[in-house]
Amino acid sequence: MSASKEQWNKAHASTNNNDSTIPSSLYTDENPATTIKGTGFKNERIAKRTIELTSQPGVRYKQYWTIRAMRERAAHHPNKSVGIRDAITVFDEWLENYKEPSDQDKQLYKQEWKEFRRLCQSDANKHCYGKDPTKEELRRARDDLANGQKLLIQLLSSQRQSQSSSRSTPFPLPSFVALFGGPGMHGYGSHEIDSDQGISRVHIDGDEGIQELIGAAKTSKLMLGNVAKVEVTYNRSDELAMAAIIRSKQSNTLENLWGRSVDTSQGSKKRQRINSTAKEEDTNSEWTCNTCTFVHVGRSKRDFLACELCGSTRLADT
Repeated sequence: MSASKEQWNKAHASTNNNDSTIPSSLYTDENPATTIKGTGFKNERIAKRTIELTSQPGVRYKQYWTIRAMRERAAHHPNKSVGIRDAITVFDEWLENYKEPSDQDKQLYKQEWKEFRRLCQSDANKHCYGKDPTKEELRRARDDLANGQKLLIQLLSSQRQSQSSSRSTPFPLPSFVALFGGPGMHGYGSHEIDSDQGISRVHIDGDEGIQELIGAAKTSKLMLGNVAKVEVTYNRSDELAMAAIIRSKQSNTLENLWGRSVDTSQGSKKRQRINSTAKEEDTNSEWTCNTCTFVHVGRSKRDFLACELCGSTRLADT
């Protein structure tokens, strides 16, 4: 038995050998400032991502513990889906092939973890809690995350409407780390800290990354259009955040959305066909959304005040 496995079994020993008994201290998330977001056991893809995320410097020291915890959480889930069972298979394969790090690697991992853990003594971790959190501590943690999600939505909405980087928005540090976690790679993208400047830079990987942070329903309601990525810049001392949406260069006309090629030249066959089949349409009865580049064609859409695709306010025609 490996030393890591032996330590795990000792730390999570249960007084009941029944497999339905969840090991103690399995669900704790005590230090948000060092948390890596995106680990889980929902399906095979998430399980493989969990292994990848826990392989990065800074958190390798706890990789075995994290993967073992996810495996146990999946195994004790009351309603195991096919995806969860697939995740268990991925974790079991990794655990079966796990080899204890060499003494040299262990020293390296410990040093990485020591540096990473310094964040636990910072203001970013002032809402941490212990092994036996109180109801108030757990409520506070949930409130921090909910507030972080609300402020991110506010930042993205503001940026969409202004067509430029959003204004600086107050963003409490505990809410920031509750949402984005510690430095490193995450399921949503990445978080980098410039200690010299006291700046955090968060990179969110498009719609999928936004969904990781606030959920699919809220992301859909934002109607952001074709987002390639989102950059969030955070002043840690002033606790102010700004966001910038970087969009895909692809134009979202109806033809693009359905995967058809479009000739955008002035005399395109597509434009000629539209004109020939709808003679009542004015030649100037189209406009392009400045946010998502969706082209609105037809007299019925000529007077729209907002984009029907992304919901952005229509700017004055130029």
